[in-house]
Amino acid sequence: MGHPADIPAGTLRRMTLAAAIGNTVETYDYAVYGFLATVLAKVFFPASSPATALLSSFAVFGSAFLARPAGSVVFGPLADRLGRRPVLVASLLLMAGVSTLIGVLPSTATIGIAAPVLLVLLRFAQGLAAGGEYTTAIIYVAEFAPPHRRGALSSRVQVGSLAGLLIGAVVVLFLNAALTREEMLAWGWRVPFLLALPIGAIGLYLRSQFGETPAFLAARNETSTEDAKVTDQWARVFLLIGVSVLHVIGFYMTYTYVQSYLIQLRLSPFTATSVIAFALLIGLFLVVAGGRASDRKGRPLVLLATSLTVLVVTYPLFAALSTAPPLWLVILCTVLLSAGPAFYSGVAPITYVQLIPVRVRGSVVAVSYNIAVAALGGSAVFICQALIELTGDKRSPAYLLLAAAAASAIAAFALARRSAQRLQPSPSPMSLSAEAAS
Repeated sequence: MGHPADIPAGTLRRMTLAAAIGNTVETYDYAVYGFLATVLAKVFFPASSPATALLSSFAVFGSAFLARPAGSVVFGPLADRLGRRPVLVASLLLMAGVSTLIGVLPSTATIGIAAPVLLVLLRFAQGLAAGGEYTTAIIYVAEFAPPHRRGALSSRVQVGSLAGLLIGAVVVLFLNAALTREEMLAWGWRVPFLLALPIGAIGLYLRSQFGETPAFLAARNETSTEDAKVTDQWARVFLLIGVSVLHVIGFYMTYTYVQSYLIQLRLSPFTATSVIAFALLIGLFLVVAGGRASDRKGRPLVLLATSLTVLVVTYPLFAALSTAPPLWLVILCTVLLSAGPAFYSGVAPITYVQLIPVRVRGSVVAVSYNIAVAALGGSAVFICQALIELTGDKRSPAYLLLAAAAASAIAAFALARRSAQRLQPSPSPMSLSAEAAS
């Protein structure tokens, strides 16, 4: 394919869908595990107290995040050497295959301690795949997109992530409605994991229809080594990680942990999952709105304004939720709580891409982002639950989201200063890093 400006709109849409569906599989797997945390706690940690079993289940959830940096070290450099497309195919194959294996994994009642050990290993393998999937997909779309639509098109990969959560929520919702608690514990929990296989097959078919990005092909033919060293990117790496804090914690906290939080507020699993599904549906539109806003107003301004908004609204919303209010207020608070992170997540990914030069983009973006995910994403749900257990205060998870918003607000301010001082917009696919201010 040629220059991004020459690619037909229909081709861009199909290419974006092909990139996004891998993230749909990734977040579907994570969502299913998170939404089934209370069930999986009983299946794999039956001898523990309910609180300890739930914490153990969340700890296993976090093990996949610890594997993501290792996956990024493998897949990131491959994306810079072999191309973006081969990495997208390999990561999706691994992701869908591992999810299927979790779906057929025997329980602790059947094979004893081997069951949770195997679960940890499989979750670790999922993390390896995720370490190459998300950032490569964002890069793939951004390097195909025309300059004035990079935010909007890249945000659709994040829409794929939310769609995975939404599909996971709907599947779990249906199972909770159709099956008894005993049936869910016996075999129902397996169904969502097995469904990842056909979704992955669709994704592989779509990805087989497209070639390599124009930016990668141009960079491969360039002889210049300017900005080509990973070790020269430290300032940009710190900015990238700072921007990612609210993206990572906000995403996993509001769309994964809050479902378990609502169950602890005495909502049924069916009702709690329904609330999250509705918030996810609203989030799909907010993600796209965030990407479009960044094309018009600039990435730093939108990131900063959204971070500050989250700082203002988070504590009052958790305070309202902690009182176990009527259902309509639970829905309103949950939607508002997730709205800021959703809007933010439409802007953050294209910012990562534009901060880093093409020749080292796969490596630097993958490793930097996945370090943040490993440190913050997997631990977010565990920390939230631990805060409640330690303090007895159901408002305490708010402090984690407040800290994330503050950190990202500082990073967005630094990005704005850097953009004003050093960066100029450019339409070239080789100069995405120059558009962090545009």
